[in-house]
Amino acid sequence: MAKTGAYYQNRLGETSRARPNLRNPLLRKNHETGHGRLIEDYFADDAVYAKAAFHISNGKWMQGEKSFSLIQKWTTSIRQLAYGMGTDKWDDYFRMSERTVRDSMYKFCKAICLVYGQRYLCKPTINDIHQLYTVHEGKHGFPGMLGSINCMHWSWSLCPNAWRGQYMRGNHKESTIILEAIASHDLWIWHAFFGPAGAYNDINVLDKSSVFNDIYLRKSHDVPFQANGVAYKHGYYLTDGIYPPLSIFVKSFTCPNDLKRKKFKEAQKSARKDVERAFCVLKRRWQVVTVGARSYEVKRLQHVMYACIILHNMILEVERRVICRYNENEVLPNIEGVAVGTQEYRVNRRKVHNRDLHQTLRADLVEHIYRAHIQPPHELSHDDDLFDESDEDSDMFVESEDSDEESDAGENDPDDQGEDEDDDSE
Repeated sequence: MAKTGAYYQNRLGETSRARPNLRNPLLRKNHETGHGRLIEDYFADDAVYAKAAFHISNGKWMQGEKSFSLIQKWTTSIRQLAYGMGTDKWDDYFRMSERTVRDSMYKFCKAICLVYGQRYLCKPTINDIHQLYTVHEGKHGFPGMLGSINCMHWSWSLCPNAWRGQYMRGNHKESTIILEAIASHDLWIWHAFFGPAGAYNDINVLDKSSVFNDIYLRKSHDVPFQANGVAYKHGYYLTDGIYPPLSIFVKSFTCPNDLKRKKFKEAQKSARKDVERAFCVLKRRWQVVTVGARSYEVKRLQHVMYACIILHNMILEVERRVICRYNENEVLPNIEGVAVGTQEYRVNRRKVHNRDLHQTLRADLVEHIYRAHIQPPHELSHDDDLFDESDEDSDMFVESEDSDEESDAGENDPDDQGEDEDDDSE
């Protein structure tokens, strides 16, 4: 017993000794130099990269104590979203640590969602729905089309082990988070639902999504349209074959056996590519969506995804390639909905899940598309065009046509004409 007591006393004496500090010393990265370099490269009057210069309306917010400026923080945030690189890639230029860069991006995305989410992720108004009807019918030939719906998956490389069973699917080797979106022909994303827990696919995610809530609660706008002479109350979305046959979904035929259905399948397949093109443009502009998500919290990943979608719609508005213009002075009608679980709520739900109405709508659209194929409608006027007349691309195409005519005229030289005449005389 005495030996045992002496042994533990010696161990306690060893642990009580002062241990050397193994932590790295605090590095002075001189972040003021990084701020000055960023100003000289992009924000000064004689910036080095003049083509990528940013516009600053007021510079008072740049003043304050000597810490990381807001320009440094939101520039690193946008670069992380655009290039998808890690947080340790910007230390040499911005003189910022990994934690500061990572926290800046999450706070930037949260601010984007809070400030601009209500405008750039809003639901279409009555005027917007009329414009969507007109453009989609002129471009694709589908009357009453609101857009196309589809889903994509974002891989989650840092998913906690305790949650991997909730975010795993059989056709994916790693954890993923699903995104449900609705896009129109101009690639504007009107609806986005991201981040539900569970192994969701395109079908069962509809039970969690809010895409049908306005119809169930009778808060949606009733904008009727006609297809093959039959009037319908609500618009619809184009889907692929995996979606259920609902009254607001229009699917194609698996094996069309006549000419009408074949034409409808070609038109429907071409029109529902709008949402897939929107996904491709979203991934191309914001590379962070293509790499694995680097966060342990789903809420932060939701802010990142929604911020990328908001910035995507914002770019479309700046480029003036949107169908619907935002009107701040537009007065929205006050619609009184119904309560959940009431008789009227159940009736609206049954209407949405009515398969007979789905078959009837698709049959009328088949006839409408076939008639439009036999007698093509008149082309859209310049007022209905998605692109501005002052667009540089349109001038480029006009110049190319003139240059082609000049080149064709130059190829017909007098010598060549003389040779042709000799050939004819022979």
